Amino acid sequence: MTWIVIGEERNKVQLVSKTKSNELPGILPKGSFLTVLGRDKLPRFVLRVDESSQHEVFRPSPLIVDMDLEGLYGENRCQDHLEAYRIKNLVKRNDGKIDFIEPRLIARRSNQEEVNIALTGEKSADIKGPKVFLATLQGGENQHIADEEGHFLTSTLPDDMFYHQIQISGKVGSGKTVAIKNLAQYFVDELKGAVLAVNVKDIDLLTMNRPTNSNGDETIEKEWNDLNESPRGVGSTIIYYPANTTLVNTQGIDHSLTTKITLDVQKIDPDSLTGLLQNISDIGAQSLPDIFRFWQINRGTKKFKDFIDYFNNAQSNSYRFDTQNIRGDCSNIQLHSGTYGNIQRSLNSAAEFFDNEGAKVLDGMDILARGHLSVINVTGNKGVQFGSILLRDLLHKIVELKSSRQSEVPILVIIDEVHQFYNTDNSREALADLDQICRTGRSQKIGVIFASQNEGDIPKGLSSVINTKILFRTDISSSKYLGVSSEEIQSLSPGFAIVSVHGNPQLRIVKFPMSLAGVNHGK
Repeated sequence: MTWIVIGEERNKVQLVSKTKSNELPGILPKGSFLTVLGRDKLPRFVLRVDESSQHEVFRPSPLIVDMDLEGLYGENRCQDHLEAYRIKNLVKRNDGKIDFIEPRLIARRSNQEEVNIALTGEKSADIKGPKVFLATLQGGENQHIADEEGHFLTSTLPDDMFYHQIQISGKVGSGKTVAIKNLAQYFVDELKGAVLAVNVKDIDLLTMNRPTNSNGDETIEKEWNDLNESPRGVGSTIIYYPANTTLVNTQGIDHSLTTKITLDVQKIDPDSLTGLLQNISDIGAQSLPDIFRFWQINRGTKKFKDFIDYFNNAQSNSYRFDTQNIRGDCSNIQLHSGTYGNIQRSLNSAAEFFDNEGAKVLDGMDILARGHLSVINVTGNKGVQFGSILLRDLLHKIVELKSSRQSEVPILVIIDEVHQFYNTDNSREALADLDQICRTGRSQKIGVIFASQNEGDIPKGLSSVINTKILFRTDISSSKYLGVSSEEIQSLSPGFAIVSVHGNPQLRIVKFPMSLAGVNHGK
């Protein structure tokens, strides 16, 4: 099946299909790629199909239809009418002009090499980055884009994308976690970096040491064959979990990879304690780190329960505290009784996170281990509360180590259900390290994946510095998002996503392959 150029309207190239006598006609879904051949039959242009619809060549008369007459042969014919956007001129001119896409030129489906050049400007052998399949969305149905021989076409997400921050959103079962596993494994195996992932649901990231079991799924195995890949686990996987919890003995978890961790009151960054606080004013949230910092510096070697006692005793002193900010300036403040009570309840709830004997205290260098995947399991009761403190503390330490050039290891931080860890309004203080990472990630080789079920869950103040968005099936209130309607986004099949990718702006619809590690498909 070929397509014939009619002309150009509204900056879109118009084409209609031409079906050979032995071919089955059909509609080419939008998102597909076409290569236009010149008069010399050589490839000249690559187009991306933005609209595709059925066109009746000889529409039957309503009178003929009403009379129930059989009609003429031509009245049963349909053509595929396309509107396509020019994304690459394959032949460059040196006179400062651009070639016309002339009427009556013939177009065919693009092959892999043409797609690579169109999307990345490079040939296949020169492209580095995670592979995704090109996909289409038409009439609520998703498909892989295939070449004339039936091979699934791929594109590459550039390595630099990791350091310009990534947002992944999607409902449960939409493919979000599989995409996260894909990116994490690539970062460890190919970039030889370190990954810090926070696991909040079931065993999603706790079996990354195991190869994926496809259970004979033909589509999954075809994807792997077209990528020339086979399932494999991430060898250097470490699972950390709070010492005050028990890691559930679930099938598939290798308990030899697990380590109990605790928080050390002497080493914890004071600003990390804001992770404890919910439903509190900005002033109250800013006060706790400064109160704790003064106590931490001036009260000698103590346990966290000693700080709780110190805080509780202030009730008899009109809720007054000495404070010390990060610059070393000291002052004395008085808390509102409601704020005091809120903080007091949070501190009492967090006492079990600290100073557990026989448990490891994590520092930044534990995470910045080349080729290692560190998973912090925070499922279960109080898990997110523990994770909120630990995550802030580790991010602060990682930023310090990278800023001072004590580590050159690239690091990718994966925060699933990000709204659970940054759910207060005191964004300037709580997001300080995240904001610094987002703005200096490229120079320091620090990347963050923010994952959530809804696109609006990303913390305030960060959306402007996130340069790659990957949207699986989810609820979107606006009629258009990333160029597609909310109805189309809600109809995406598992694994298919609408994307806006830093460094590959022409990508729109992709299918993430089944990850090579950590999935027992079909169970």
